[in-house]
Amino acid sequence: MAKDDYVKAFKMGKKDYQSRMFKGEKPTLQVLDDFMPEGTYHEVPLGLVQVPIAQIVGTKTVGRSSSFAGNFMPILWEDTEFAFKWINLSESQKEEGIRDPIKAYEYMNKFYVEEGNKRVSVMKFFDAVSIPGDVTRIVPMRTEEKENKIYYEFMEF
Repeated sequence: MAKDDYVKAFKMGKKDYQSRMFKGEKPTLQVLDDFMPEGTYHEVPLGLVQVPIAQIVGTKTVGRSSSFAGNFMPILWEDTEFAFKWINLSESQKEEGIRDPIKAYEYMNKFYVEEGNKRVSVMKFFDAVSIPGDVTRIVPMRTEEKENKIYYEFMEF
């Protein structure tokens, strides 16, 4: 039953949240807008692609970050509207799969969700490999930093 799935996901989220707190890390999702340098990048639409679930690490804006632990599992109680929507999405996933693509940004080979955080959460819960997404790549200004050089080599490949 999907409500049982939510309870399991909630426990996974709380465990991850507490583990990150104990380590002194941010316990909720990374927020792309929090660390993007202003004006030193450009955007390239990639269109509809299969986004590897393992590379989805956060959300685009702060709005949804507090609803999820850093592992994308929910941390809101099961009697909330959020939980009700997550449960319905879980049932839909079991019956027919995810129909609508997420909207995400790719930055330095990691993905940040703008729309579809609950879809990602459900798919991560079910150990999916990928999810369809309408992706926009954020290309940073070229620098001499090792990570930046590797990223540019990846893009050129």
